[in-house]
Amino acid sequence: MQDIYDENSIITKAQHGDSEAENKLLIAYSALVKTIARSYFVIGVDSDDLVQSGMIGLLNAVRNYNVQDGAASFKTYASTCIHNTIKTAIKKHMSVSSDDAPLAEALDIADETDLEKAFLEEEDGRLLLDAISSVLNERERNVLKLFLKAMSYQEISEKLGIEKKQVDNTIYAVRKKIKRMLDTNSD
Repeated sequence: MQDIYDENSIITKAQHGDSEAENKLLIAYSALVKTIARSYFVIGVDSDDLVQSGMIGLLNAVRNYNVQDGAASFKTYASTCIHNTIKTAIKKHMSVSSDDAPLAEALDIADETDLEKAFLEEEDGRLLLDAISSVLNERERNVLKLFLKAMSYQEISEKLGIEKKQVDNTIYAVRKKIKRMLDTNSD
C-alpha cells in the first residue's frame, strides 16, 4: 500500500461492502499472512491450513480496523489479528487431537523411522523420551519442549532469551540427533 490515506480509504470501502477493495487488501497483505504462518509449526496441521487461518485473521482485521483511531497502523493491527487467529486454530487443534498427533511429524523424521510405532512397541513410552533426552543438551531439550507445544520460533526465542536463528539451528540439531539415535537403534 502506497499512502496511509489511500490505504485507509480502501479499508473504509471494504468495510462498506466493496468486495474489490476487500480483495485488494487481501492480496496486498497475503505475503504477510504467509510469513506469519511460516513462523508456526503444528503437529498434524498442514501449513496451508495455517495460511487459511491467517487469511481469516486478515479478513477480520479489514472488517474491524478503526480507521479513525490511528492508535496502530493497519499492518500492525492486521499482524496481531493474524497471529491471534492462527494461535486460536492451533489451540483448537491441540485440544481436539493432541493425543493422536504423530510425534514423527513434529520432528520431521522420515517415514522409515516410525517414532509412533516405537512409542507403541515400548512397554513404557517414557523410555523413548528418556533416550531422546539423553542425546540432547539442556538448550535442545528446552527448545524441543516449547516447539512441541506449538510455540512459534519467535515465542521460543523470547521465552528462552535466545535469537530466533538459534532456535532454528537448535531445532535442526535436535532433528538430526534424534534421527541419528533412531537409525543407530534400528540396526
